[in-house]
Amino acid sequence: MQESFLVFITKISLYPTFIFTGLVMFVTLYWLVSLLGMADMDSVDFGEPDGDVSTLSSTGFFTGLMLKFGLYGVPLIIILSLISLIGWLLSYLYTSFLHQYFDSGLLYYLFGTGALIFVLVVSMWLTGMIIAPIRKNIAKIPKRNASSNIGKIAVVRTLSVTDKHGEAELNDGGAGLILKIRSEINDDLLRQGDRVTLIEYLEEANAYRVAPVKEKSYKPPL
Repeated sequence: MQESFLVFITKISLYPTFIFTGLVMFVTLYWLVSLLGMADMDSVDFGEPDGDVSTLSSTGFFTGLMLKFGLYGVPLIIILSLISLIGWLLSYLYTSFLHQYFDSGLLYYLFGTGALIFVLVVSMWLTGMIIAPIRKNIAKIPKRNASSNIGKIAVVRTLSVTDKHGEAELNDGGAGLILKIRSEINDDLLRQGDRVTLIEYLEEANAYRVAPVKEKSYKPPL
């Protein structure tokens, strides 16, 4: 048992698997931090691909590459999580069955680098296929009228709220809504558990500008 565990640790520490091992550790930590309310899951949207190769140069190579693989329309952390997990699995299989023939030297890094590029491309391709139906279903869901939430009271779920970061939970009578919120006031005034009023919808950021709820002071009856 202990020997098998040591072999496993050795394999995930080899090149190129250790790169995906690090990514898996990063996304796992991010999910834990997000669940604790210390971070929010910002969405990424690069727009719809137009099928033209010129997109790569007009929008930037990285953005264009993600569009080509269909990596858009869902939160970036979900995309990164899928790429990391798929890449880790494929690179681990490579390390287990093929990489063992090259213990060191030039061939070790040459084949390892080739495997890294191949695994990364396959991971992005498979991730694009996985999120494609999710993205289509999301697009079919009628968008809520954001203005209907204006004036409602939500509860802050992140540790702090700034003009670039923050989330709050709104009780909609069902499972509840997790909304992105922003505040222009000193973030020290808004903390986790505070009640805020949604006062404006910021369309570009897909978030709400909020203000702290002024609690009414209690006056005992005479």
